[in-house]
Amino acid sequence: MSSAFPLLRLPENALELVIECMDYVDIVGFSLVSHKTKEIVRSLYLDIGRLVLTVNDIIRIRSDPDRDGPSSMVWSFYPEEDNAGPVPIPVYMPARVTGMRDLITHRNFVEYQNPCLSIQEWVEHFQYLFSIEEIDYISFANETCKFDWTSLKDALGKFNINTLFFHNFCGLDCAQKALKQFSSVTSVTAFSPSFNDPSHYSNILIQNLDTLSLGHENMALKIGLDDLLLMNSKAMSIQSPTLTDKMLNQFFKHWIKGSNPRMDVAHFAFVNDQVVNKEIILKDLHCQEVPLDDVRDDGEVTEKYNIMRKGGSVGTITIQQTDEGYDVFFQQVQ
Repeated sequence: MSSAFPLLRLPENALELVIECMDYVDIVGFSLVSHKTKEIVRSLYLDIGRLVLTVNDIIRIRSDPDRDGPSSMVWSFYPEEDNAGPVPIPVYMPARVTGMRDLITHRNFVEYQNPCLSIQEWVEHFQYLFSIEEIDYISFANETCKFDWTSLKDALGKFNINTLFFHNFCGLDCAQKALKQFSSVTSVTAFSPSFNDPSHYSNILIQNLDTLSLGHENMALKIGLDDLLLMNSKAMSIQSPTLTDKMLNQFFKHWIKGSNPRMDVAHFAFVNDQVVNKEIILKDLHCQEVPLDDVRDDGEVTEKYNIMRKGGSVGTITIQQTDEGYDVFFQQVQ
C-alpha cells in the first residue's frame, strides 16, 4: 500500500524541480490548493505565451493557443444546468471546471468542482501565476452572443485586451456590440463571412486602431478602393478576391498625396491564383528600386521599391511571389 507523497515537505529547490516536471494543467491545479502553492508556482516564472478568452456557448481560457506545446491549455467553465436558460444569460459563477492540453485529444484532462472563483477571478489567477498583463484576444465565433453584454463587460472589461477576434459564424451585430462594450481594444481581426461587405461596417474601418485584419480563405471579402481609403489603422492586412493590381496602384497614389495618414504597415494578399503585374502597381509612382537578391533558394521572388509621400516620408512597397500566390507589403520608412 503506497502512501501520499509529502510534496510540500520537500526542500525548496527539490520542490521546484518536481513542479517543473509536471504538466502545466497539473501545475494550475496545484496552485489552487492553497495560498502557499499559488505563491510557489508564481515564483517559478513559468511562461505560457499568450492568454486568450473564447466567448461562445461557454467561456474558456486558453494559453498558447497556436502551438501544441507543454504550456498549451484549455480551461472551460460550465454553469449550473438551470443557469443555461434562454439567451441572453448573465455571466455565471462556474459550477464545474475542466482543464486539458487541447480540445481534440483531451490530453491531461482534469475536472473540478469550481473552488468558488468567478470567471473574472479565474482570469486574474492565470495572470498572477504567469505574470501576464495583457489578454491577447477575445474571440467570438457564434452568430449571436449568448451572454448579456453588460454582464460580460462587468466580468471581463477590467482586463487589458489587445484584440477582438470575430470568426466562423460570428454575426456583424454581435461584433458591433462587442466593439461597443470593449471600446479600449486596439486591434480587430475579422475572419467571418458576415464581414464580406465592408459597406456595412464603415464605422469599424474609420476607427483609430493599431491593427485591422480583414479576410480569410473562408470569406469572399468584397474590398474596394474607397474601403481602403477609409481605413485609419496603423497596420492593416487585407485578403480579398476583389483586390487588383490597379486598385493598389490607385491606393498608393492616394497615399503619396496624403491619404491614410496613420498607416505604417500594410499587407495585401491576392487569392484565387490571381497574377499580379508589378508594372501596373508601380505605374506613375516615380518609385526607386531597392537593390536585393530577387530570387531566393526556396524559389520565392521578392522585389522592393521606394515611393515618396508629399512632405518627404518614404514608403517601401514589397512585391512577393511564392508558391501560394502574390503578396504586396507596404512599410513606411521612419
